[in-house]
Amino acid sequence: MKEKKFEFTEEQKEYIINNWGKVSVHSMKNKLGCSWYAVANVAKENNLELPKSNDWTEEDIEKLKSLASTLHYEDIAIQMGRTPNAVYLKAKRLNITIIQDRREWTAEEEDYLIERWGRDKIEKIAKNMQRSIYSIKVKATRMGLGYMSQNNIEQISFADISRAIGVSRDRLTRWMNFGLKVKKKKVTNKYSYYCVDLDDLMDFLEKHQDWWDSNKLEKNTFGLEPDWLKEKRQRDLVNPPLEYRVWSEEEIRIASDLLLQGYNYDYIAPIINRTPQAVAIKMREIGLEYRLSRFWKGHELKYLQENYGKITVSEIAEVLNRTPKSIMSKAEELNLQYTHLTRIRRKKHE
Repeated sequence: MKEKKFEFTEEQKEYIINNWGKVSVHSMKNKLGCSWYAVANVAKENNLELPKSNDWTEEDIEKLKSLASTLHYEDIAIQMGRTPNAVYLKAKRLNITIIQDRREWTAEEEDYLIERWGRDKIEKIAKNMQRSIYSIKVKATRMGLGYMSQNNIEQISFADISRAIGVSRDRLTRWMNFGLKVKKKKVTNKYSYYCVDLDDLMDFLEKHQDWWDSNKLEKNTFGLEPDWLKEKRQRDLVNPPLEYRVWSEEEIRIASDLLLQGYNYDYIAPIINRTPQAVAIKMREIGLEYRLSRFWKGHELKYLQENYGKITVSEIAEVLNRTPKSIMSKAEELNLQYTHLTRIRRKKHE
């Protein structure tokens, strides 16, 4: 259905004509309660040149002058719907001095910033301190307070956690199986994301310190750091967690060979000086995964008893779709005898 054309009074038309180029179209449409196109049509009917998207009106310039004494140019840009560079260049051309937030920081202000950083949104901190957002960010950087999530730090998204501690989102998802408490936030009918309460995240990271590297975490990212994290930082400087050492080709070969023989992650881990978690992740990355042992069925036991010592362990394993180690373990359990030839071949699998 076609939108009904807005009917202007003569007084409203005169207002548009007299203020064209002085007041922004955006302000006019808000004042008159109509659309941008309705205002533009009046201008077009009166042969007034339509403004370019980056043109500055007299109203824009006055607003820039009024904000220059209280806000940094990046904050002005947000309020005016322009880029920081556009605001900076326009102010420079018009010799407008923009405040650089050079007011000296007091010890009380620094203490307040340390206390609230990582707990409140930057916008709230800036408002309470009567400083610009830009000023807060610069001061936090200079004080080494570290990265802070764009959202409320009380709940941190998987994306923010991934960037902060240097682990993939896939790994965070796997951590859910080991006790990481996760909440699913619905934004729209089609979009949702995972997030974690700060207290739950810190509790999980403390319990599983070998699963992540504090060298990748900027100081005070999640607020003032507890003693256990300070101690972990000292340890990680000397000996990074086992999971984060680069895997050598020899380590991968040993781990994959043992896995194919039926050994689990707990058995493999100490042999190559890794954690079971690290072994599991690496094996999945190269397409291998430990298969839990399954119960032996009657026909499998019968086949093993009839053929053990007559054909090789590998041949039996292939027929029964089991690992050589599984075959040998079951044979020992059943006290099955094997020939000299089988004994020799068996050693190759041990």
